[in-house]
Amino acid sequence: MPFFRLYNYALLKKGTMDDFNCEELPHIRVLAGENENGPVYESLPARQIDDDVYELLASPGLTLNLARGDVISIKDPSAPAEVLTRGGNFCIQIYADQVPDEAVAKLEREVQQQLGGTLDGQFEGNLTFSVPGRHGIYHVNGPFDAFREATGVEWYFANIYANLDDDDDETLLDWWLTA
Repeated sequence: MPFFRLYNYALLKKGTMDDFNCEELPHIRVLAGENENGPVYESLPARQIDDDVYELLASPGLTLNLARGDVISIKDPSAPAEVLTRGGNFCIQIYADQVPDEAVAKLEREVQQQLGGTLDGQFEGNLTFSVPGRHGIYHVNGPFDAFREATGVEWYFANIYANLDDDDDETLLDWWLTA
């Protein structure tokens, strides 16, 4: 099982990340996975486009395969959201118990300045960024690798794999090639 998926699994065991600072925006509940108590949902800011169709206004901190700007369908709340159209952003997730405020501020500044990306959510040491896919998968590493070197905390792409049901399958979606 790839390391980032183990981390997501560990976070699922703890619960949800509903404490994002997007309180004034409308939210939807997206199935993030399951733990021993049943389904785990994440609350995400979204704009409703049609019945059961939404545009995500922030990247998720827990749910895989989604990012800010994606247009999704949630016809069955007990099933994962279906991506209808990619919004063109990588979702970068970072999981840690704690991260120094200075390191978060530096990473946020560098992601904004170098990549035009944003810090979409923070819950304790867990961070979620949206980074425009036009940079390509191999050109977003700089600020995140520097963060890892400074803090020892790893970062992960959350919306690049084709088969989320098979942890051994690392086939890429390649959506960023046309972003």
